[in-house]
Amino acid sequence: MKRQELIDAALLHYSLHGYQGATMKKIAIEVGIKPASIYFFYKNKEELFIAAFQQLLENHFAEMKRILAKTSSQSVDQIFSEMLHGIVKYHKNDERGTMAYISLVTSPIPEIKLYLQKHMLHFNDWLVRSLEDLLRQSYSSISDDEMDRIIKQFALLANGVFWGINLYEGQDFEEQVHLADTFISSLFRDVEMKYGLSTVQKGGNRYGEKI
Repeated sequence: MKRQELIDAALLHYSLHGYQGATMKKIAIEVGIKPASIYFFYKNKEELFIAAFQQLLENHFAEMKRILAKTSSQSVDQIFSEMLHGIVKYHKNDERGTMAYISLVTSPIPEIKLYLQKHMLHFNDWLVRSLEDLLRQSYSSISDDEMDRIIKQFALLANGVFWGINLYEGQDFEEQVHLADTFISSLFRDVEMKYGLSTVQKGGNRYGEKI
């Protein structure tokens, strides 16, 4: 329990003050213990923050896996859309963690930089493989170049929406998400015109068109 409280407090003060400003004293006060007591759980500040950042990154990865598993029976365009909205919901529901994540990505501390790079490569490889499998299952004749184009466009949209969380508020942000979702719909209309409707969409699709 105390370990989790310390991790939560570390992320809170990192999001507010950065790595240097998130002192062990501030973290201890947040948790309600003496600073020296932290060392029963973590041998130093570096170890505490590495644990906190690992949890932050792994939770994000686990959420993306959960969304993909939950939507696996839907049409491929719906899955892409659900993943986009999943990114929004996840980060909106954890604004503290999102602020820490943004700070971590833009200004990684040296102690976590290598782990961050490995995580990003691992997540990117998983995402690309997963989306390629979805596209191949739905459009058997799709070319590798076309898949690469679709996945890169989705990545650009997802990254834009993620950074938009920190840039836009209220209706302005909702408009950004709506535009991204509209682009996904348009993208898959073009794909369906070239390669035919996916097998899971026969009988109708998300655009309300009857086959």
